[in-house]
Amino acid sequence: MDDLSFAHLREEVFRLHAAGRHAEALALLEREAVRFPDRWRETLYWQGCLAARAGDLDGALRFLKKAVERGHWWAEASLRGDPDLEALQGKAEFEALVSVCRQCRAEAEAGAKPELLVLSSRKDPPWPLLIALHGAGGRAEGFAEHWRRATADGWLVAVPQSSQVVASGGYGWGDHDRAAREIQACYEAMVRDYPVDLSRVVIAGFSQGGGQAMLMALFGLLPVRGVMSVAYAPGDSAKVRAAVADASARGIRLYLVVGEKDQYFDRTRRFYETAKSAGMAVHLEVRPGLGHELPHDFDRTLIAGLEFLVG
Repeated sequence: MDDLSFAHLREEVFRLHAAGRHAEALALLEREAVRFPDRWRETLYWQGCLAARAGDLDGALRFLKKAVERGHWWAEASLRGDPDLEALQGKAEFEALVSVCRQCRAEAEAGAKPELLVLSSRKDPPWPLLIALHGAGGRAEGFAEHWRRATADGWLVAVPQSSQVVASGGYGWGDHDRAAREIQACYEAMVRDYPVDLSRVVIAGFSQGGGQAMLMALFGLLPVRGVMSVAYAPGDSAKVRAAVADASARGIRLYLVVGEKDQYFDRTRRFYETAKSAGMAVHLEVRPGLGHELPHDFDRTLIAGLEFLVG
């Protein structure tokens, strides 16, 4: 596995985990994680989860404590809600670790504020505007690189970073009203400071960011032409169906991207059918073999999606 990329490592670890082969996945990480020293936050957490699943609770605690000792922390809800860590709940060492994480989060939230990273267009203005939202636990830096290809086609790209802290160096959009206000402020700053073509504004996002992007478009919280949602779709409800019908009447276009192995695959297909039945211009791109992640060759998806959304 010398040519193993981190994305491939993650895919294999998750595959083994889903198959209940926890000890095998843990052994794989112990061999390969050293090749990705800058991804220790993820690998130590995975190792903690896998060790717990394999019955090595002391080992699980060692992995999690090692991450905390190196300055990382997680939201209490994540530590409490992860079924992989269920066997650790109530143990003194684990509860102490949760307490440390709780304090770290309080300190981080006290100084948190929304940020905005802008990628300049490579063509002459006025520029179409793409607003791209990171997923839960993400940040603008790094995530922005997935959308840089759009600048070659003349797009101005805005990548807001939420002020909602969910882990050390990680942010999310869980409070939808607060998120909407920050994204609206981002849009207002972009149209104030740059020559934006207001007829070609698209909002996009990955996972939780895709959900927030969908909310902004369907419920008319942002004057966009279309939305690209990657690895997320709303559930089927009367409220969602009404919003889809209204958005269709307003000419909103949707481009949905989902992996064949993604946890949201079935829900995305159902939502696609709902949108299509409402007469909405919607396209579904299914990626074979892909889990809950951005495609490795996302550039081609991005190009196709933007062309569909603005024509």
